[in-house]
Amino acid sequence: MLEALFGVPTWVSIVALLIGLGVARLAITSSRTPQGATAWVVFLLSLPLVAIPAWLIFGGVSSIRGSAGSPSGRYHRTDGGDGIDAFTAVADEDVTEGNRATLLIDGGPTYAAIHEAIDEAREEVLVQFYIWRDDEAGRAMRDRLVAAARRGVRVCVLCDLIGSLQLGRGFVETMREAGCEVRGFRGRGLAFTISVNFRNHRKCVVIDGRTLFTGGINCAQEYVDGKHWFDTWRDTFVRLDGPVAAQGRASFARDWNDLGEKSLPNMPAPEATTGNVRAMLASPGPGGELERGSLLLCGLAAQARRRLWMTTPYLVPHDDLLTALQVAAIRGVDVRILVPRPSDNIVAWYAARAYVDDVMEAGGEVREYLPGFMHQKVALVDDDLVSIGTMNLDVRSALLNYEMTALIEDRDFAAEVAEMLEADWAQSTDRHLRDPSRRIRFFAPIARLMAPVL
Repeated sequence: MLEALFGVPTWVSIVALLIGLGVARLAITSSRTPQGATAWVVFLLSLPLVAIPAWLIFGGVSSIRGSAGSPSGRYHRTDGGDGIDAFTAVADEDVTEGNRATLLIDGGPTYAAIHEAIDEAREEVLVQFYIWRDDEAGRAMRDRLVAAARRGVRVCVLCDLIGSLQLGRGFVETMREAGCEVRGFRGRGLAFTISVNFRNHRKCVVIDGRTLFTGGINCAQEYVDGKHWFDTWRDTFVRLDGPVAAQGRASFARDWNDLGEKSLPNMPAPEATTGNVRAMLASPGPGGELERGSLLLCGLAAQARRRLWMTTPYLVPHDDLLTALQVAAIRGVDVRILVPRPSDNIVAWYAARAYVDDVMEAGGEVREYLPGFMHQKVALVDDDLVSIGTMNLDVRSALLNYEMTALIEDRDFAAEVAEMLEADWAQSTDRHLRDPSRRIRFFAPIARLMAPVL
């Protein structure tokens, strides 16, 4: 049949079908839902020549690295607790005391703070971005790292090979010639190298094991001025000084050590600062028997008693997270979700509009941020718990990517975050969401079908 229709030799079709059978078995054992497994099996057996490459790019197995999901790769029960203490088992980390937290709004101030910290580094600078571009912002960061390496500071740079695909060899060689160590996350094997799933979406900078930066900002000029794509780019980072920085270093070390023979040496844990912030760093990933990213996001919704304010560029939640958001709203929690009006992913933008009614009908509010593209990943729970990191409210962050988020418990810091989110909320509207155009009503349900791979 394939030979008659497409000129494909019969023996090629037979070999492809046999390979498709083997891959279909992997799909059955590794897919997270029966619906997903069924879809892949039908696709692989009906069009194996097309489906096998698609599986390598969009499918794949989830148990890549048990160590990447958490420090120990296993779960432990806790004695309970509220607020940040309720997340120790999910994060597989302890809550640290005596930290200082500094809120960094947008790319310009964030890069300035990171540059200053790199200039002051004495022993070690660890840098991890999902996207790094050879542009004004990317070169400015590179030049700071080169200067640090030349004065004797150990500089380690880690970026994802898919997210930073456009980064040229010359850019990297400039860092290496100065003494910087550079590694690219690719996963293990060809399937993980080319797959858009299981990417390392983490963003962090760790200075001397004592200062940690993390949030939604990558290393590229659009995070400063929107470049030619958007009028503005809205994003958020956080600087944490104190014992929690050791958790950021440990997360980086797990990724770093898995990609090369030369490991990071141990460094003494930093002492408590003059701050009184309680903090913990969660670094969920697809490795492990349970999905830490999903549990973390659902846990934030479950913890909320008075309010749950969240921002995300991509509102494409899996069923568990959508249910958790709906339950929180039905319980009377002030659930607010801020999404961008303009977007850098048109399919995800349409898919998000298919979920808006689900949240609103349960009593939650969803608004679109109008001034420009809004990329921040922030959650505020009640009056004292904040999450700032790399996790979107989508399937990819919850189930497929290596992520990072700082959990911060402090009333003063939470009040500062609330003020920031209120300012963003004031520049948003739900007019287009409550009265969507016919085009949105047509394309949104179609885009929602692609939610597992967005």
